[in-house]
Amino acid sequence: MILPIDLHNAKIINIHHIYQPVKKFLFFKIGNRLFVYQLLLLVWGIGTLSLLFYYLYSSLLEIYKLNHLNYISSPDIETLCSNYTNIKIVIKVSSEIDVPLVWGFFKCHIYFPNYDLSSDEWKFILDHEVLHIKLHDTFIKIFLLFLTALFWWNPIMYILRKDIDQMLELRCDGILTHDYSIEMQNKYLETILSILKRQTHPPNSKGHLTASFVNRSAYSLTRQRFEIILSTNRLTKAKALLCYSISFLLFFSSYFIILQPATKTTTEQGPTLILHTSENNYELYIDGTFYKNLTQKEAYSKEYSKYEIIEGSN
Repeated sequence: MILPIDLHNAKIINIHHIYQPVKKFLFFKIGNRLFVYQLLLLVWGIGTLSLLFYYLYSSLLEIYKLNHLNYISSPDIETLCSNYTNIKIVIKVSSEIDVPLVWGFFKCHIYFPNYDLSSDEWKFILDHEVLHIKLHDTFIKIFLLFLTALFWWNPIMYILRKDIDQMLELRCDGILTHDYSIEMQNKYLETILSILKRQTHPPNSKGHLTASFVNRSAYSLTRQRFEIILSTNRLTKAKALLCYSISFLLFFSSYFIILQPATKTTTEQGPTLILHTSENNYELYIDGTFYKNLTQKEAYSKEYSKYEIIEGSN
């Protein structure tokens, strides 16, 4: 669709076999004025607006609740945050939170539970949450919410959004631990386990905007995080080049199949003329095919002077 290329050896599939049954259904009339396609568009629009309102309301409510919890001061965490000079960070510590959360666009809002952790463990958590903001994950989550609201009728969108949320966590883990030693990787994983053990229940909020450091209910994600961090089979440049090459070949091969109406070319063409059928009715034919009706004034105008007027009748 982006590159409209018609290759000479492409296989052309007659789209009319697909389009005609769909067209009959979409243009089936309900009542006097309403067609099926109009009803479907109306339902689609109402569903999209409703879901957008729900996501907006629940996200604002989530942030409001987080900002109105009872917070305490934590000098150790504040000291660690002072080392991050390239990003604005808002730190809030509360015993009402049982898992670290983060959200933000250009300012990083991090909510910490009141746990007794070592400075190394706090630094792992801080690095992970700050990286979410640096990689603009909040924008990605908003874009996914918009797509989900737009295609609310497609169940694949909900699966895709969940998978991408998990991929954002895996991406942060992969970037942070890429240059870690084995000992540092083990300490990072021990921090994940430590937070998981302290998390007493799944998060109450939907997490439309926020990203949590761990999720007790997502067992498969936790297992993936361990597998990726401990894996020694990193994606080499050769493997990456191979993946890109295969993707390009699949994309290019799609142009060998074209969906379009099947047409038959012919060298014989019908006449192009204006047929006078009644007193003030003229019919314009182009290549033997009726094009449109003309009035007497139009038929004798300069615009249609190049066409021959033939007297005739119906």
